[in-house]
Amino acid sequence: MHIKKLSVLFFIVVCISAAVAAQNKVQIEADSLKYFGKKNISYFRGNVVVKSDNLTINSDNMSVYFNDNREPEKIVAEGNVSITKQELYALSKKAEMLMKEDVIKLSEDVRVWQGENYLEGQQVIIYNNENRIEVKKSEKSRVKIIFYPDKKGNSIVNTGKPPEKELQKENGSR
Repeated sequence: MHIKKLSVLFFIVVCISAAVAAQNKVQIEADSLKYFGKKNISYFRGNVVVKSDNLTINSDNMSVYFNDNREPEKIVAEGNVSITKQELYALSKKAEMLMKEDVIKLSEDVRVWQGENYLEGQQVIIYNNENRIEVKKSEKSRVKIIFYPDKKGNSIVNTGKPPEKELQKENGSR
């Protein structure tokens, strides 16, 4: 019985680690976990936190779907999703990670920050293998991006503080 429990726990940790492309330890915390071996699904419920190296994923709930070889096919995080990786910070209501395709879909009120740069839309799809991103608008608002190039035309990535220009606009000064 203990061996079976340990193998299930080991299996879940291995699958999550593959899902977040981690090289080292993965720590997962949640209020509850349910694993259904015959259905190849794991459900993490309540204040889910996944940490590994420089990656943190928070959500209300997370579901991990496996193929018949017990490899992760899809991970779905739902409710108050936040993803932090180095200088990148993303918020959405839902995130879906398709492992085979190496695609991440963020949906419902998506906001992404990288240093001073900012992006928002109803859905953001990241195609990692193709180095491509699609951003889709909602019915009520258009896609928005704020990008700060440096003098050489490169993107500026810094501490994430709002740029001085934006602070001045908010305070009504010039």
